[in-house]
Amino acid sequence: MSEPVAGKFLLEILTKGMYSNPMHIYREYIQNATDSIDAAVQAGLIQMPQAVIHITVNVGKRSIVIRDNGTGIPSDVAMTRLLNVGASDKDGIIERGFRGIGRLGGLAYADEVQFITSAAGESTKTIMICNCVRMQELLQKNNTETSDVMETFRAISHFEAQPEDANEHYFEVRLCGVAEDSGLLSEDSVKKYLAETAPVDFNGQEFIQAGKVRDFFKGKGHPITSYKILWGTRKLPIYKLYSRYLTTGKQERTKNKDGVRDVEFIYEKSEDGTPLFIGWIAITDFSGTISDESVQGIRFRKGNILVGDNTTFARFFPTTGQEGQRANRMFAGEIHVLHSGITPNSQRDDFESSSSYTEMKGLLEKWAGQLNQKYRRGTSKANSAVRKLEQINDEQKKLEEQVSSGAITSDERREQLAEQLESISRRRDAAKKEVERASERGTFDKEREETVARVLSQTETAAKKTRSLATRIINAEYGTKSDLDSSYSRDERKLYQRIIAIIDEFFSDDPDTAKALRERLKAELRVKKK
Repeated sequence: MSEPVAGKFLLEILTKGMYSNPMHIYREYIQNATDSIDAAVQAGLIQMPQAVIHITVNVGKRSIVIRDNGTGIPSDVAMTRLLNVGASDKDGIIERGFRGIGRLGGLAYADEVQFITSAAGESTKTIMICNCVRMQELLQKNNTETSDVMETFRAISHFEAQPEDANEHYFEVRLCGVAEDSGLLSEDSVKKYLAETAPVDFNGQEFIQAGKVRDFFKGKGHPITSYKILWGTRKLPIYKLYSRYLTTGKQERTKNKDGVRDVEFIYEKSEDGTPLFIGWIAITDFSGTISDESVQGIRFRKGNILVGDNTTFARFFPTTGQEGQRANRMFAGEIHVLHSGITPNSQRDDFESSSSYTEMKGLLEKWAGQLNQKYRRGTSKANSAVRKLEQINDEQKKLEEQVSSGAITSDERREQLAEQLESISRRRDAAKKEVERASERGTFDKEREETVARVLSQTETAAKKTRSLATRIINAEYGTKSDLDSSYSRDERKLYQRIIAIIDEFFSDDPDTAKALRERLKAELRVKKK
């Protein structure tokens, strides 16, 4: 009986087949880089402020370079470690990358992949060169040169040793001849992906609540570990994309900027007292779904690296399908998983099944239900009513100005203004009741309550003016009554008033032109011609 074989086509699965999105190879290499940096800090080689991951994309040369200043790999074990497939000496509880397959991802999208590394105190660097074109040849179904995965991997790999400064310690990945249709060379797309996925910090100048989030996490004993990722030759830092505003709405004309007024936190432990997760959400007016997918949705992170995407949390809301997605898109925030028994799966699109994960899901479903009730269906509706009141109060001010300026030039115009006032009163009463009920329920936070109180006060003043305004409309003298002399008949005067009303309506956005036309008409018709 022959020995079982791990066939060579497994290599195809471990490269291209592992990831639905080519961009994920950046995540895998960064994941390994952060583990190496952590080890370097622990060993005293560097301090955290000195740690850096530098990424360079050269579109013209179709190349990508990712380099960290972590521990590197000692030359005496470099060959073994780099040739290992699906085997790793990393701690799966502490470290982010532990399955020993992440570094293979780049082989599917380049002509050649190089792994270059050196450890502190060594005057040698190890270079592993993988011929990816040759790999594709060996993986053809009719090619019988190799049979198993390790034989194939060794066949496409060779090693070199070169001199290096003994003070250097690093690990570098070079992708040469990157496929242009992979998207991996698109600078804007890559930077956006890194900002969403990588374990980078907030931009404190853009996201004013960043300090509050950091302080809460630190106060609970779980500070957010962030890493400095520098981009390109200018070495510009990559930050998460949260800012002081969240744009809502899909259509350009209806887009609204919701200010991030505050943040709300959640922190839960398991039944045995072990921390499960910690998180935050942005508190806004919740005027609609967030249009920017870079910050849209509550997101899972483990080791500050994204797990899943902006849709993963949607299933925890007490809704199904598209409704759940809409609910999640109204929020922005993060859930950082803390429990060692909750680990990302191989694709990092979810977590592996475990009792701890089940416990976490139950708590998150309860919390999502509270969010849905308090903010999505409560605050969103209430804040919409506040905005309506402000708009209605502005409408009445404009109506008052129209009446004062002599806009009533006919019975028809009088009726129009009276109907407008009635509509204002009806809509104001409905919106006012909604806001008052929300205020009584404690829907608004302290800062927002001050705004609500101001708007309600303005509304009360406007409501008191309604009766006197209605009286003024009823009793108003036509502004055109004295424009024509007594030689004009009543019917002729009415016709004149109708003409004036039409001019005012047609040129409502251009009062100067309307006034000029009225004056010209009045001068022309002042004396009736025989």
